[in-house]
Amino acid sequence: MALRVTISFRYDGSPICGDVIGMNLGHLVLADEQLSKVECDICQIIQSYGAVIAGGRICGGKATFMVIASTYQLARILKELHDRGLQPRVVGRAKYIKEPELTEDQLKLLDLAYRMGFFDESRKISLKDLASMVGVSPSAADRRLRRALRKLVEHYLSKYGKGEY
Repeated sequence: MALRVTISFRYDGSPICGDVIGMNLGHLVLADEQLSKVECDICQIIQSYGAVIAGGRICGGKATFMVIASTYQLARILKELHDRGLQPRVVGRAKYIKEPELTEDQLKLLDLAYRMGFFDESRKISLKDLASMVGVSPSAADRRLRRALRKLVEHYLSKYGKGEY
C-alpha cells in the first residue's frame, strides 16, 4: 500500500525559496520569481527508491516534500536522509488513495444498470435483460458489474472507512 507522507528536513546548499511544482530528471522545478530548475541530490535519492515527489516547499535551509511511497521505500529514504545528517522528520502521513479506474465497458454497464433501475429496491430490470442489452451473457455482465462495484467500494472504504483495504 502506498502512503502519502510529508517529510521535513534540512536543505542546505542553496539560498532558494519556492514551492515544488514538478520534477525533471533529478531536478526540481520551483515556483519562485522565475520558475527555477534546481539540481537536487535528495530528489535523486527519493526517486532511486521508486518513490514520487508530489509537491513541497524549500525555503530558508529547510524543505518539506510530499512523497508517495510504500512503507519500505519510506524507511529506506528516511534512513538515507538521516545518514546524510539532514534530520528528516515525518510531519504528516495518510494513505494514498488512487481514484478507481473503471474500464469503459464497466462504466457503460454500471451507468446503464443505474439508469434502468437495476439497483432500485424493487429491481426494475433483471441481470438477464441488462446483459442482453449490452450483448453479453448474464454471467459476464455479473462479473463486470461486480468488478466495477468492488473498485468503487474499495475506493469509498479507503477514503471514508476505518480499515485497511
